[in-house]
Amino acid sequence: MEIRQLRYFLSAAEHLNFTKAAKECCIVQTAMTQQIANLENEIGTKLFERNRRMVRLTPAGEAFLREAKTVLARAEQAVRQARSCAAGYESMLRIGYHGELVKRDLAALLKIYRAGHPQIKVLLYQQTQEELIEALENEETDFGFSLHSGFYDTLPWLCTRILGEEKLKLVVSKEHPLAGYKQVYLAQVKDEPFIFFDEKSMEEREIQMAEKGVFLKRYGEICDHTSGELLIRSGYGIAIWAERLCDESRLSDLAFLDILDHLKTVPLCISWKSGEQGEPMRSFLELADRYFGINERTGATTHVHLDK
Repeated sequence: MEIRQLRYFLSAAEHLNFTKAAKECCIVQTAMTQQIANLENEIGTKLFERNRRMVRLTPAGEAFLREAKTVLARAEQAVRQARSCAAGYESMLRIGYHGELVKRDLAALLKIYRAGHPQIKVLLYQQTQEELIEALENEETDFGFSLHSGFYDTLPWLCTRILGEEKLKLVVSKEHPLAGYKQVYLAQVKDEPFIFFDEKSMEEREIQMAEKGVFLKRYGEICDHTSGELLIRSGYGIAIWAERLCDESRLSDLAFLDILDHLKTVPLCISWKSGEQGEPMRSFLELADRYFGINERTGATTHVHLDK
């Protein structure tokens, strides 16, 4: 079995279309079909069910997909590690972060970390919340920074440390009738179109508000903060953001209002996959603890799933 075969398989599993997978992998469709057939023959079972109308993974294919992602991620990690070593670095640390959320704090952390650990190469990945969790599970990253979400606590392999509470703000255009106010009740804007981020934590917030009788009108979902900024500036809707995103100096044509009811704060956290930690991870986590003022001895800010 070859690494390139795993890449072909992953592409076919993602697209469920051999023609699109072949195009992505820069090979002809017949070659893609033959490579998948060779892989199935080597494994001894069918990975795909296919006919003229559809392609789908078999149960064996779904099981193979989970492991193939891990194998390929580790192979790519080995290549990066070798290149880093050749460039004079002793080891590497891979950090995912959710959108614009922690850029300011992360820059400060990395500056301190680089001064104390110049031999460690740091790679950064800006990701959506779901991409961040998937990358941690597949061991494509070592840490992830994001707002905490309730579904994190349902993942037995995920370790999460709460770094602090993040205040939430209502974001409107400076031309909005409420722009001159400092505070607002969500009941005042329940009929306004809201621009949501396409992520599970936003779904959880909606559920929490619905349980308290607050139902917000949905304009649409976006995957990045820049799209949200543009829609709000143009008057298409309003939004709820974490306070650290509300940079008044940069976003001078937006107004940020305190919310007096419901969802005043959400936790900011750092997450990682359970298991043995190397020196780069241990030293970075210790630095994050100090930077955010965490007293680890109390355990009050740490939520860790222990392997049984």
